[in-house]
Amino acid sequence: MRKKERHRLITRLLNEKNIQKQEDFVGLLKERGIMVTQATISRDIKELKLVKVPFDGGYRYSLPAETVEDIGAKLTKLLKDAFVSVDVMDKFVILKTLPGNAAAIGNLLDRRYKQQLFAILNDDDSILMIAKTEAAAQELLAEFQHYL
Repeated sequence: MRKKERHRLITRLLNEKNIQKQEDFVGLLKERGIMVTQATISRDIKELKLVKVPFDGGYRYSLPAETVEDIGAKLTKLLKDAFVSVDVMDKFVILKTLPGNAAAIGNLLDRRYKQQLFAILNDDDSILMIAKTEAAAQELLAEFQHYL
């Protein structure tokens, strides 16, 4: 498994589980058939800039806090570089990107617009956002049309 894929998995595990020790990462990855050492996990923790936060009388690993401004700035940069088109139908908003960019943009969109979105799906160059309301879908369309 490549480092980027392992980092994505570690990030997902942090959202699903309360991981308190590096050995917990090693065990969870082993359960998924990914053999890593504690030293590799230690490097991953540094590269991902994970922090320990208070939890249930102890501490657990967490992603560093990102502000809305950080997410917005990253999203704006990616959209300026890779955004191709946008369209809407009912509650569905489809974004087309340059190949290889949809996953990163989709992740940022999910975090930035979680209040308006019911779900988000992406492949290599397309992102399907399902808005909670048709009005929210129209707002998203208007926002993304500024990048055209």
